Amino acid sequence: MTGETPRLTLDFLIGMLKQVIEQNSSRDSRKITSATWGPETLLEDTGFNSYDFVEMIFKLEDHFDIEIDYNANNNINDVKTIGELYNEILKLLANKQAA
Repeated sequence: MTGETPRLTLDFLIGMLKQVIEQNSSRDSRKITSATWGPETLLEDTGFNSYDFVEMIFKLEDHFDIEIDYNANNNINDVKTIGELYNEILKLLANKQAA
């Protein structure tokens, strides 16, 4: 690895979301495949839940070597759509690069 921070794309994030949701054995896979996956998609429409949120945070932290503080006072907890989650992660990556 070159030490360069991996780049986040919307497609990559959607792939991670699908992977997290699919790894939960209690999931209805039909909901995953029937959901429209785009920036305006509500996370709840994909079957994404609070357990998945925590798993997603861990995956993003590991992959991008960032720390995501997801206490009740942070914007990350207010995301409702895939696009909002994407934008919040982009902000964290930009802050890391600026540091």
